[in-house]
Formats: sequence, C-alpha cells, structure tokens
Amino acid sequence: MGKEQDVHVSGSIIDLPPIADLYDPRLPRVFKGWTEFSLNHAQQLSEIGAMQPGQVVSLAQELSSMLSKAIGVGNDRSGFSPISEEKVVQLTDIISGTGNRVIFMRHGEQSPPEWISSLTNPALQKIRMMKDPFNKQDLLTNKGLVDVFVTALALRYVQALTGKRTRIFSSENLRAKEAAYIISTVISSSAVPTLEGLNCITYKDEIDQPPVTEEDLLADLPSGMMPWNPQMVDKLCKRPKSGMSQSEAIINTMGVLVEYAYRKNGNKLAIVLTHSQQIAEVLREVGKLEDSAVRFPELTMFITQNKNDLFVLEKGVLSERSSRQPRTERSMRKILEVFGDGYEWYKIRREEYQTGQKIPFRVSPFPLNLSLQETQELLRIGRDIVEFVDAADELYRTDGDLKELLDRGKPDLLKTERLAHYLFVRPDVIITQGGFSVCEIETSPFGLALAELLNRAYRFAGFETLIPDDMLTKFLREHTPAKGNIVYSQHTASYAGQLQFLADKVLSGNDRKWNIEQAGSILDTTSPALYRAFYQHECLDDPAVDNIVQLCAGRQTPEVIPSFTPHMEEKALLALIWDKRWEAFFVAQLGVSSVEHLRKVIPPTWIVGQERFFLLGLPDGVESIEGLASLSKSKRNFVLKKSGFGSGSSWAEGVSFLQEKSAVKAQELLRNATEDNSSLYVIQEFRKPEERRMIDEGDGAMLTEMAARIRITPYFSMVENNYGQLVAIKATGCEKTNYIHASTGSINTAVA
Repeated sequence: MGKEQDVHVSGSIIDLPPIADLYDPRLPRVFKGWTEFSLNHAQQLSEIGAMQPGQVVSLAQELSSMLSKAIGVGNDRSGFSPISEEKVVQLTDIISGTGNRVIFMRHGEQSPPEWISSLTNPALQKIRMMKDPFNKQDLLTNKGLVDVFVTALALRYVQALTGKRTRIFSSENLRAKEAAYIISTVISSSAVPTLEGLNCITYKDEIDQPPVTEEDLLADLPSGMMPWNPQMVDKLCKRPKSGMSQSEAIINTMGVLVEYAYRKNGNKLAIVLTHSQQIAEVLREVGKLEDSAVRFPELTMFITQNKNDLFVLEKGVLSERSSRQPRTERSMRKILEVFGDGYEWYKIRREEYQTGQKIPFRVSPFPLNLSLQETQELLRIGRDIVEFVDAADELYRTDGDLKELLDRGKPDLLKTERLAHYLFVRPDVIITQGGFSVCEIETSPFGLALAELLNRAYRFAGFETLIPDDMLTKFLREHTPAKGNIVYSQHTASYAGQLQFLADKVLSGNDRKWNIEQAGSILDTTSPALYRAFYQHECLDDPAVDNIVQLCAGRQTPEVIPSFTPHMEEKALLALIWDKRWEAFFVAQLGVSSVEHLRKVIPPTWIVGQERFFLLGLPDGVESIEGLASLSKSKRNFVLKKSGFGSGSSWAEGVSFLQEKSAVKAQELLRNATEDNSSLYVIQEFRKPEERRMIDEGDGAMLTEMAARIRITPYFSMVENNYGQLVAIKATGCEKTNYIHASTGSINTAVA
C-alpha cells in the first residue's frame, strides 16, 4: 500500500491567526474557562477514551455550565443544548474502522448585528448578512460558543476511542474559524488551515463589475437565500482571491475532500468547518442532494466513509431538544395515526388501561438506535437462532427421548408426523448489562403488523431504520399464496385490528386478496390458505379452534401457515442448547463457534424434571429445584415459565420471577411445576435488563424521559432464499418492571 498523501486543494491555505486576531473579546474569558475545566478534570480528560458515553455527557454539561458563567450568561441553560448520548455512540460507530473519515460541519450559531436585525424585510436581512463586511466578520453567539465547546469535547472522546489522526480545515469566515480554533484546542490538534473553497459565498455589491444591487439580489433571490446553483452563484457572488469562479472553488475543494474519505488505507479524520453551499455540494457529490435549497441547523455533521455511505447527524452530537423544551417538529404520534388510520391497534382488555388514543401506547420521536456492533451481533443472533431451530426440529424427528418429552400434554392428532413450515422465527432479545440476551423464541404473527407500522412511519419521518421500504411486503407476498385468510380466535381477538392491517396493507395487492376471519367461520376444508393467528393449545378449550385442527391438521403447506407442529413452539427449545444429552448433536449441526455463541446469548436454561441433564448443574449445591426457594433472593435469580402448550404460556401470563417472590411462594410455584404433567416448564437464569434513555412525546407539548428496560423483537426468515434474513423488527421500552411487553405504558418504536 502506498503512503497516504495529505490533502491539496486549489486555493490559498493560511494558518489560523493567533486568538487575538479573531477580534472577539469573549475568547480570552471562554478559553480561561476551558483551562480551568481542563485542570479540574485533568485525569478524566487524559483517560477520556475509557469513559462511558453517559459520563461524557455529564462532563459536557459541567463544561457548558462553567463556560456560560465565564462569558457572563449565568446559570440559565434554557437556550443551550446538551449533547446526546445516543448521538455520541452513533458518531463513534461511524468513525470507527479502517479507512479515512471526513466530517463536514456547518459553522456554529451566528447572530446579526442590530443594524441588520432591525430591518423589517427578512429577505433583505439575509442578503445583508451575506455581504461584506459582515459575512466575514460575524462571530458566534454565546450559545454558539458553548455548543462548539461541548461538541469538541465529544469529538475528543470519539478521537480517543477510534484512534484516528485528526486534521481540521476551516473557511475564512470568523464564525467557522472560531469553531475550528475551539475544536483544535480541545482535541489538541495541529494548526487549522483555511481553504478558500470552504468560504461562505459573498454577494456582489455596487463596486463589483458588473455591479449587483440589493434590488437585483431580491429579484433573483426573493427569500434572500441562495440555492446550490453554480451558475447563479457565479452570477451573483464575488470571486475568491485565487481568481477562479466561486462555484469552481467549491466543487474542486469538496470533490477532493469527499475523495479523501474513500481512501481505504488511511486512518485519518478530517473535520471541515464550512457553509450551506459546500454541504449541498457534498450531498450532490454522493448522490444525496434532493433539494438544492436545503439548509441544515448549525453544527450538523455530514460524515463520509465511502462512495455509498453518507451519515447525517442534525445538530451534530447536540440533543435534538432538551426534555424541558417544547416540541416544535411534527409529532410521530400524528404520523403513526395517519399510517394506522382505520385500524384498532390493540383492544384494551381492562378498562383502567383505556387511553382514548388511536395509537394506544407511548410514542418516541426517535427510533431506538443500535450501535454498529450491536446491529452486527443482532444479525448473528438471527442466523444462529434460525439454524438452531431447524436443527431442533430435526432432533425431534430423530430422537425418541426428545420427541416423548416435547409431546407431553398434546393430543394425539398433534403428535402425528408432518413437515414443519414457518415463515419466520422471532427471538425476544433483552438488552442487558452484559449485552443481548435471548429469553424466548416466538413464531406467531402477533406484533408483526405493529413492527411494520412503526417502520413505515419512522422511515416516512426521515429515519434510516434497519428495514428497507417494502421488505416485509415483498417477503410475505413471495412466500404465501395469492389468496387466504388470517384466522384468529376468541383468545387472540385483541389483535384483530393488527391482523386486518396485515391482510389489507401487506398480504393483499396486485391480484392478491387476503381477509381475516374468526375461527368459528372456518367450517370445512374448502376455505383458502390459512394463516394461523391462534395458539395450538386453544384446541383444548375452544371448539372452533378444535374444529380447525380436526379439518386442517393433515393439510400440508402452503395451505396452513404456520404448520400444526406444537413442538416448534415450546419455550423448552432454548433449554436444549444447555442439555448434555444433545450437546454433540448441536456441535455437529451448528459448529463449535455457533454453539458457544448461543450459550453466550441464551441464559442457562433447563426443563423442570430434567435437571440431571443440565450442563451447569443446579446452583449453590441445591439438590432439587424446590431447593431454589431456600436460596436468598439475591441468589434466586431465576425465572420459571410454562413452556408452550397451555393457557399460561403466552403473553407473560405463566412467567414468575423467583427473586421477586417470598420463599414460601417460590416453593409453591416450583412444587406445582414439578407435579404438573400436562405441560412442560422451564427455569432460566435471570439477566438484569440495562436501563437506557428513551424519549416519550406525551400527550401535550412537552417531552419526558424514560429510564427504559428494552426488549427488541426481530423477525428472521425461516424460508429458503431468504434464510436468516431480518424482515421486520421493533423495540419496546418499559419502566420499573421486568415484564417488558407492549402495553399502554410502554414505548414502542422502530429500530435504526
């Protein structure tokens, strides 16, 4: 590999002048504040790469307060923006990895002088702000100064974590040079060169040849703002010092800087402080410019790393809004209501939980953002889980002991041999303090429509979620017949509205027609293909479901989806990866690496009554499962679950957290599980959920924060050609409970 070359761009390059030459009397005070802060936190700053993102946020808030006092604006923080922990994590993920990166950043907030702000015509205000001398001499506002410092602190953290060697480039305009000087000082970078191709465009005036009057400018620019139109820029704007046209200087400079990011053998980070025209040219260069008049907030970051990827962080690492600030953008709840109009998303079963809302759960203005590493881990979980479930099905068909075990409590009709056919498997993934934890696997369609609704709405709002447009629609239409019924029961009728959405908006269309039906409407075998939106155990209690089982149990796919194969819907499947009897089988089928990975993400689990085969053995010398009750609550970190074939096995109704029970109650629950031969039970190690910050829009104008425990529900394909593909996903956040499920009190959102 050749040695990487520095950036060379047409136009003059000069060193940033000494601080005194920036003509800002606040700078000595604000840099004195930074010096005091640096001395007070010398050790933390020297070891900043070892800090957690939340600690960096707290450090930035303290810096913000200190600098506010230094420039004489007191402790009033209402106008200042804290940095966002999620954005800091996201920026770190984007900058990490091999190759160069370039951050193109808009300058900080500027404020017009009184002689401009007193003008009554906003367009004329903007024109005069873009003319000499103010255009080059305007400074950052007090808020802008503080916001740049906290942004620089976040960049120092990112630099420490990624190890990127950093260079900073700036325009010659003071509002950009101030920001560049601050960032350079905080991250201990080298001197800051200025590139004339980064300079803000300056409108011509009466002394230019040919002259341009304010009336001329207003005629061509009725809003006072210049779109990215090279011909118009050259017509109305002054030439740079080099003598080339303004548009040529911009295009040449931005083209070289964008190309700089494409170098795979580099390990540098360029931070470029510039203006709207240059940002628009970056967007055009990478094929992302949809509006030539687009303008972004100050300190917005555009990060390039290759020809296909451009990441945009509006306002950079600054929070989109404080939790105390009123909401100003359009409401995500309103968007969800538009996309979900006409459908009952959940029929509230208890009157005290009625909300009166069309969307009966809490809504976040943002999707859940996963880091790059978390996304990769989630996709690996999907691949391994899909292969594991397939292998477990094969084991059931070839091992008599397992077949006898998984057939417990099931009627003879459902024990007969038939091929398993499932469109997807959905692991329930809890975000814990130690990473992702797969606590259950599901195959039912409940929640699928909600995942699709959330994905459509958040993508419409401009977020890049993990699921591309129409992915679920294309997947389901490719792998289902053209006509059919989604059939629900009395037990699952609460989801009828979601199922109707799935039939109308996903499965139907282009000569396809799907409906929803109650189980009692299916009277004979002449009905079209059946998508089963009920649980198989309901045949024991619901005559309508029993009739369907009698009619359809012998039908093969694709007429019945999912298949009547109850062994595939047991929570006990997860225990098999921890069972000594079948360790060699799974190693042979999946490989050592996948088995080790599954044991990392699936908590130790065993089937009640099968403790002697549990790979790790019972904890703390306990000789029977009832002995778990004798352990202290701190050591009784286990969850007891009814496994699958029974009314207590769905919707968390048969889940008991033993550490939350008294010793007497825990012993009673364990004894009942041991004595109940009608169903399987499992015991699983409890892994404590990590609390992450989620934002709730609320019903009014104010935002609130939730310390959320989060469950991610990804849907992975179980069919050929799409094997293991992620086809849908959503996230649910709950407060102060280990029962993390969709409810009126939870936040449900898309995943990005």
